[in-house]
Amino acid sequence: MTATAAPRRPLTALFGHLGGERRAISGTIVLVVVSQVCLGTISVLLAAAVGHAVVLGEAPPGWFWLLLAGLVAFRALLTWGEMDASHALAFRVLARLRMALFDRYAVALPTRRRENVGRAASTAMADTERLEFFYAHTVAQLLAAAVNTLLGLVLLTFVEPTLALVTLVALVLVLSTVPLGRHRLEALGQEVIEATGALSDRVVDVLGGLREVLGYGLHEPVRRQIRETGADAARSAARLETTQRVLAGAREAAVTLAGVGVLVSVLARDVAAEHVAALVVLALATVAPVADAAATCARLPALRASAARVGDELARPAVLTRDTPPAVLPDGPLGLVMSDVGFGYGERRVLDGFDLTIAPGEHVGLRGPPGAGKSTVVALASRLWDPDTGTIDLTGPETAPVAISGVEDAVLRVALTTVEQDGALFSGTVREAIAGPTTTDAEIASLLDRLGLADAVAPESHIGEGGLRLSGGQRARLRLARAVLHRPRILILDEPTADLDEDSARRVTDLLDTIPATMLVVSHRPQTLAGMDRVVDMGVDDSVETGVEIGPQEAPGKPSEPRRARNHAGHAARER
Repeated sequence: MTATAAPRRPLTALFGHLGGERRAISGTIVLVVVSQVCLGTISVLLAAAVGHAVVLGEAPPGWFWLLLAGLVAFRALLTWGEMDASHALAFRVLARLRMALFDRYAVALPTRRRENVGRAASTAMADTERLEFFYAHTVAQLLAAAVNTLLGLVLLTFVEPTLALVTLVALVLVLSTVPLGRHRLEALGQEVIEATGALSDRVVDVLGGLREVLGYGLHEPVRRQIRETGADAARSAARLETTQRVLAGAREAAVTLAGVGVLVSVLARDVAAEHVAALVVLALATVAPVADAAATCARLPALRASAARVGDELARPAVLTRDTPPAVLPDGPLGLVMSDVGFGYGERRVLDGFDLTIAPGEHVGLRGPPGAGKSTVVALASRLWDPDTGTIDLTGPETAPVAISGVEDAVLRVALTTVEQDGALFSGTVREAIAGPTTTDAEIASLLDRLGLADAVAPESHIGEGGLRLSGGQRARLRLARAVLHRPRILILDEPTADLDEDSARRVTDLLDTIPATMLVVSHRPQTLAGMDRVVDMGVDDSVETGVEIGPQEAPGKPSEPRRARNHAGHAARER
């Protein structure tokens, strides 16, 4: 999947991500248009009734009041339907924009720069909320204004052509206020969105690093930075608001002149007195939607800036490619083969010609000094990134290799699970945080007991935001439990015992020994690696890493080959 450059017309470009809502958007537009026309008709009829009563001294006939009551009731139904439809559409628009962003982040956000995700988070939350109103409400209102104005001009042309011409001049006068201050509005709108975005980015960063803020006493620097960023955002917003108020004054002056012109034109014509009020209201009802639209246009620059931010995120280059058509994973145990893999961060090469073969059901350890590229191997084997060169394949006992890039992501994530050393736990209960699709409480309780967590938590225990109520070692074991309960066919573990004491580490290695999945375990602890079938040592050769197998690692009384056979049998049984 490749990304395209951010478009020049960001608001229009984002319609492409709302394809499933086009019918709903069209329906909302129809409701708003009919509602606005109905409102204008009611206003003209009321003005006609008033003129008739004042000039002729008699009330309109009964059918008139029945017609007016029917229009009022119809307008009420339209308003209710419009509000219901537009609010429902707004939530769906918000969901679609966020899903489009999250889909893009899935292939583009785990970049090699390990960038901060504060901007991505604030764009997905704040900017999309600004845009939902535009697509669900503003578009319909602008089109309704255009239709209402056109109908008013046509009707005036048939009824009083001179008044239609005067009204057209008034419309041009009101529309002439739209370009006023356009460039300043564009600049200030961009400035406001960038300033508020920077504030949101900073707040997201602080919340993500709250423990560090508390642990290192960074309260005052953080407060100062947020205060200064907030002040910048407030100043930008104030300048934009001042500009919009000045332009609003110009629009109001234009509307006033238009109204005076319409009134003078009507009075100057030989028009029956009882029709004057209706004609004036009709002319003003033709001009008023354009005045509202002009006010809306003054607020579009800020929305365009938000749309540009969303468009920039959607234009992120992919770090993963998708092969087509998708490949089918073989049944039974899966193996992993990395052949002649090369990978680097910019100019620095980390892997060059790296080879690693893990047979189906085999447990392989990986060790090496800091900076040797172990975490890079984990990321590539987990398919968070694609290698620069070489191939990564999944293999079955008796089937041809399948390129990992050819497997659909949803299928791959069921078959392959990775437990990172600094992985996240979501807020909620233990059950919500670690349970798989078919996990029972009995299975959770049994696994918690095996990992030495039964005295600390139960399935219904709340763990807090990111597991805040747990120790580092408890969080690490819960992350492992989550992976085990999802029953993957390949399990990749990055330092699963790094944060554990000896007893907890022993419990983890005992559990790993019984898991039938194919396993790649990165660790620096001999106790953890002792349970592996073999260990691959990552050595350093001119800053380029290669995989060097150093032979089987046998746990006391457990030769590696018999256990490998047991892993095959156990996995095959579970697959059946």
